[in-house]
Amino acid sequence: MPGEAMHIKGADGARRAKRWLDSTTRVRSSWTNEDEVHASRLEFTWPYGGQPFSFDVGGILTGGEFEGHFFAAECKNYDSDSDQGTHFDDWVAKCYVTRRDHARLADHFMWITWHPFRVKTWTKLCTADTVKTGLLVPRNAKRVFDQEDAEVARSLIDDSLAEDIASRMWLLVLSEKQEKLVITREHRALIVAHQIKEGEF
Repeated sequence: MPGEAMHIKGADGARRAKRWLDSTTRVRSSWTNEDEVHASRLEFTWPYGGQPFSFDVGGILTGGEFEGHFFAAECKNYDSDSDQGTHFDDWVAKCYVTRRDHARLADHFMWITWHPFRVKTWTKLCTADTVKTGLLVPRNAKRVFDQEDAEVARSLIDDSLAEDIASRMWLLVLSEKQEKLVITREHRALIVAHQIKEGEF
């Protein structure tokens, strides 16, 4: 797929993911990486090499145990397995850097896709071992630890941080029909109005 078409498809996925997240009524505020004001909250820099990276959607959760928590999400508007696994490895490295260097900016990391991937290891994707595997991919070991030697890079991984990040990872699979089976805007407005009245918003 040409680069421009990929960008359009990706931006559409981010907008759709944001709309779905908002419709759960558990998001107080959200934005995409194209938002004029808030996009910078999703932008970071790899420790080595100086290259930037960003997440697609971010925001603040509300209610229950997630009240006031910040989240950052990566959205893959894919209709096939494609190269999601490669991007997932990069994403866990992004999560590691963000949590290590900017902990206050993300309490949760969401991977939102429209197609499953790595189905044979699906139940192990949100584990510390997967975080470590992603960090040891050569390009990520170089960007995160400035190391080309895998054993040296492995020794630099903070195991407790990898465990912490794994506990904060969400793996969400959407579909076009599922996107329609959500609360209506009218009913969501009633909930928000009630929250405002009760001083919860």
